[in-house]
Amino acid sequence: MGLRSGNATAGALAMLVLAAGLLLRIPAVVPVAIVLLGIGYAASLAVEDDALDARAPAIAAALFAAAELGYWSLELRDAVADEAGGYLRRLSLLAGLTLGVLVLGQLLLALVDVSERGGIAIEAIGVVAAVAALAIVALSTRRSSDHPSDRGT
Repeated sequence: MGLRSGNATAGALAMLVLAAGLLLRIPAVVPVAIVLLGIGYAASLAVEDDALDARAPAIAAALFAAAELGYWSLELRDAVADEAGGYLRRLSLLAGLTLGVLVLGQLLLALVDVSERGGIAIEAIGVVAAVAALAIVALSTRRSSDHPSDRGT
């Protein structure tokens, strides 16, 4: 079996796992599906000769968005209705965070590309990028835990 068919198989399996999990309302399958998709991408990176993959930030953003949308679809099944405009605000937040992942990924890729030149400025930019990545994850986690359906009221 070639790499392309292996990636297609991993992608199909991930989508099947995600669909089954969403139908059965099992939140734990969302990260499993994302990991399966990531494994397919990692396998393709393992056999490529390129040092850097320019697609990595877009793939990271797509995986982030897929995970968030998967969890959101599970939350939408709750009987609790969001306040007026809640869906639009959440969609805007998701779009902003996904764009942040994309920009941060591009920044990190650029950092790796110029890191051969070294210097303290490069290290400082790396620290800022790492802090920004953690901030995006923290904001995403905090926002999802602030959702009314998570409070049990």
